[in-house]
Parts: sequence; C-alpha cells; structure tokens
Amino acid sequence: MTCRHIVAATHTLAALLLLAALPVARAATFSVSPIRVELDARHRAAILTVNNSGDTPLRMQVRPMLWTMQPDGQWKLTPSDDLIVTPELLEVAPGKSLQMRVGSLVDAGASETSYRLLIDELPNLGDGKQATRPEIKVLTQVSLPVFDEPAAPKRVPVLRSAGLRKGVLELGIGNDGTQRLDAQSVKVSVSDRTGHVLGKHDEVENYVLAGGTWFLRVKLPATSCPQAASVSMSWSSLAITSPPYPITRGAEACEGKSSP
Repeated sequence: MTCRHIVAATHTLAALLLLAALPVARAATFSVSPIRVELDARHRAAILTVNNSGDTPLRMQVRPMLWTMQPDGQWKLTPSDDLIVTPELLEVAPGKSLQMRVGSLVDAGASETSYRLLIDELPNLGDGKQATRPEIKVLTQVSLPVFDEPAAPKRVPVLRSAGLRKGVLELGIGNDGTQRLDAQSVKVSVSDRTGHVLGKHDEVENYVLAGGTWFLRVKLPATSCPQAASVSMSWSSLAITSPPYPITRGAEACEGKSSP
C-alpha cells in the first residue's frame, strides 16, 4: 500500500469513527387524516384519524387555536375554547391508529371563523432508558386548519394594493367575502401605461381568511420593470379576473434605476 493510500484510508476510518460517535436523529412516522376540517351549521363535529406507522409508541397533545390575519398579512394563533377535542392527549401503539373528535361549541356566524389544531408530538417516557447510544429525538408538530363555515359562504378576492420597490412587485390580496380563499395557483399580468401586457407570472397564493389581506411578492424582469404601470390578477378556480390596478412606484422602483 502506498503512502497516499495509507493517508486516504486513515481519513476514511477517522470519518467513520466520527459518524459513529455522533447522536442519531430520528422522528416519528405518523399521518393525520383528513388534513383539513370543515364544519357548518349541520355538521358541528368531525372525526380525525391519527395513524402511527413507526415502531415506537406515539404520544401527542392537541391544542385548539383561533387563527386570524394581521394587517401585515402575518398569521396569528391564539388559544381558543371554541373547539372541543377529545381526547386531547393521545397515545397510539406502533402500527395502530386512533380517532379523535373535533367539535365546535359556538354557532356558525355570518362570516367564517378559522382555527388551527396544533398537534404536538410528546417524548416517550422510556426514550432515555431504551437508547443504547446518544440520540436526538426530533419532535414533530402538525398544524391542521379547521374552518367553521358561515350559512352563506362567498369568496370575493380583490387587489387592495400594488407597490414596486427594487424590482419586486408586492400585491396586497384581500378577501371581501365571508369564506376564506384557499391556497391556489394565480396568474399575475403586468402591463405598461398603454395597456400592453409586459409579462404574465404564474404564482401560488396562500390562504386569505375572510376580511383579511395577504401579500404576494413577484420579482419582475429587469427588462420590463421600468415600464410596469398596472397589474391584474386571475383566480382560475373562481373564474375571476381583477380589473387593472395602478402600481405605486417609489424612488427605487427598479434595481439600479430611479422612477421616471
């Protein structure tokens, strides 16, 4: 064996020994179905199934949270007593499943109320005793949407604002309806002052809760940014296209260029 081969073998052995000494990271293997709960005036409760496909017991805690949108588009979660979950503490054996019931304690309102179920994995009581080598247990959290739908659900997407800064077009997408806008594909069309379309962009919109606003950011090409004057959006799932909305341009609307 040459000196070079000896050095390479030594480095390889050292790497293997280092990996053997590192903690092992593992996470639970489970699923929850359905992935969204929709309640209405006739159906005030739903059943969720938690399936443990791992080889260790699964312990979980469920926390109901009221889900709202802030003026800047950020989500806010607040502990809520509007929903009742039974059981709140789960223990699912390996290869088994367990059902839990989610119900609303309040009447459906004129506008949809949105919640999130935070399902937190808890450490198993015997994890520290059973490990034969150091381990890092990755605990998982699932955030499940729950919607308490109104008697007359209606989705009304609108463009509330459009601002251009450093080549990024920020669109304020509002919902004037009584029911949330689901996460979906949307098309953004940018035009110049004459109405000529400079480009169309396929984007993905997140949830927009009833009465809320969410902000979508679209990077414009350097070639079309200086001419961008208005924008419109299309929601194909709703067959709705907004009228052209004027773009507000600041002093640095496009990168490296000043606004005309």
